Amino acid sequence: MATALVVRFLQTILEFRRTMAIAYVLKVVRVLVDMQENFSITKKNRKPQLRHLIGWLLGYLRPYRASFAAFIGVSLLQILVGLLVPWSMKVLVDNVLGNEPSPAWLVRLTDVFSLHDKFSMLVAVCLAGLFIGLASGIVSVVYTQLQVGIGQKTVLDLQRDLFEHLQKLSLSYHQKTGTGDAIYRLTSDAFCVYSIILSGIFPMITSLLTLLLMFLILLRLEWSLALLSLAVMPPLFFVIDRYSARLSERNEQVRVMESRIYNLVHEVFSSIKLVKAFSREKYEQQKFFRQGTHTFRARLQITFQESLFSFAVTALTLVGTAAVLGVGGWHVLRGDLTIGDLLIVIAYLGAVYAPLSAISKTIGSLQGALSSARRVYETLHLEPEIKDSPKALKARNLRGHINFKNVSFGYGNDRPVLENINFEIEVGKMAALVGLTGAGKSTLVSLIPRFYDPMRGAVTIDGIDVREMHLKSLREAISIVTQEPILFSSSAEENIRYGKLNASREEIVAAAKTAQAHEFIENLPEGYATLLGESGNQLSGGERQRISIARALLKDAPILILDEPTSSLDSRSESRIFTALQRLVKNRTTIVIAHRLSTVRNADKIIVLENGKIAGAGKHEELLQTNELYRELYERLLHGFGLETGDAITGNGSQWQHADEMANDIQLTKLNG
Repeated sequence: MATALVVRFLQTILEFRRTMAIAYVLKVVRVLVDMQENFSITKKNRKPQLRHLIGWLLGYLRPYRASFAAFIGVSLLQILVGLLVPWSMKVLVDNVLGNEPSPAWLVRLTDVFSLHDKFSMLVAVCLAGLFIGLASGIVSVVYTQLQVGIGQKTVLDLQRDLFEHLQKLSLSYHQKTGTGDAIYRLTSDAFCVYSIILSGIFPMITSLLTLLLMFLILLRLEWSLALLSLAVMPPLFFVIDRYSARLSERNEQVRVMESRIYNLVHEVFSSIKLVKAFSREKYEQQKFFRQGTHTFRARLQITFQESLFSFAVTALTLVGTAAVLGVGGWHVLRGDLTIGDLLIVIAYLGAVYAPLSAISKTIGSLQGALSSARRVYETLHLEPEIKDSPKALKARNLRGHINFKNVSFGYGNDRPVLENINFEIEVGKMAALVGLTGAGKSTLVSLIPRFYDPMRGAVTIDGIDVREMHLKSLREAISIVTQEPILFSSSAEENIRYGKLNASREEIVAAAKTAQAHEFIENLPEGYATLLGESGNQLSGGERQRISIARALLKDAPILILDEPTSSLDSRSESRIFTALQRLVKNRTTIVIAHRLSTVRNADKIIVLENGKIAGAGKHEELLQTNELYRELYERLLHGFGLETGDAITGNGSQWQHADEMANDIQLTKLNG
């Protein structure tokens, strides 16, 4: 945009200054405009071109058009005030200290203010310089406030959109990229846009306006100096283009390395208990140091390239300054210009070259910011794998009749995790999924709220394919308790309220009582207002699980999924929980996953999974008699703790119940011992 405006301006000058020199500069700048517009950040077509990227960023400025217009106005005012600064010096040198004839405008001013001797003119020039300096400072404050305000608002809007989009992206995306990468994109990458606005776009606007106004004034003083001051622009743009392309790819590599460090740090400190348990602090420190060293070396190479670029720009601006000073001095010697005129030319030249020099010194960080902007752009343009269909239906008044029809599912190109799954759960019934670890139980229930979509077949609720339902309304109709309790660092009350944001205190307490959580919550230092720490680390595993169960109960959804909900509970708490759940399942469809067979014995239907396939389905007593795998699972539970209950396998139901309770008691003894 900047170079395009310069082209238009030069074309205007060309109408009345048709010289070979101007024509040559115009031709070169036209070439540079084409280079800038066609410049791609990388050679891969899938990457956004620079003009698309800048256009996308400028789109975030649209809501602040009024502020941006004010910024342009203040920029012009700042430049105009800045343009006045050297004129007081010119008057001082030429007309106060020297004996040059006063120009017409100065004569009129001296007549208006009755400045007829050199001393009064000296005082007036000093006061004028002071006034201009103060005015420049005041305008600069307003300029900075507008600049920072627009930049911060733009970044906040970008972070808001990115945060919203990251939440929309499918579970598979987050599992592949990692939490650290998402945090890095949301914080560091998004905030780098601020650098583009403050160190790139706004300074370029100021530099362009200064260049145009300076050019107009220099044309009136001496047109050859005006053209000479622009002679440095073509090679300057060439250097910028060359180094920008070189630095861009390296900056992108560094951003990827830095996001890996975020991932590493997040992994270590989210698993700090494991690190300490295995005394792997030194090992993790070495991993961090290795990754940091790779990033440091890459950053050092960029800094070296940036230094070379800064040197090249400084050299070019010095050449331009020296050329203008030489030619201007020659004009002074010839009497075409005064010393004051030359001072104005040099001051204006510095005003134009200063932003360019500043940009050259931060080109590395600007390229890094562009790489970050590209990463944010690419993330925002990622389509979620799981999203609403164009004609998605609102899941209203679901009753909870679940049906799996010939469902198969696999992660990526791996072999299917689930194959040809067929079963039905009637409204208000409890179904239990059992099987060895890796049988596909958790994957199966993940298809109901559409965390994933099946490769083949369909999952229906009340006869409607879940892929045809509005995602938000579908998930609002499902309560889930995960195998590992997931809690926030907020209070116990807020963690339970997450199931129903507008719940009253009475509803929260009632849910906690049902989940057998009220008693221990009341004993916390601040009761329900007690902060639970990161991931609820202030609580025991069983307490965390009861909080998560209370949250699911508060949601009061027609479908309840319990993914091994009692894995952290003792047998007494487990019994209480399921006693309460028996009252709740009457009007809701419940799916339970558990390794403990005692938790599923009273289910309306038990589905046995083996290697992603259904190996049997029925009630507890029926499966004991007819399903070999179910019988083996039961024996595995008992024999794994050294119980000799072979004869019990052929006994009646009461013997099985007694053996099952014994197995759970011994299992808990071993876990606690």
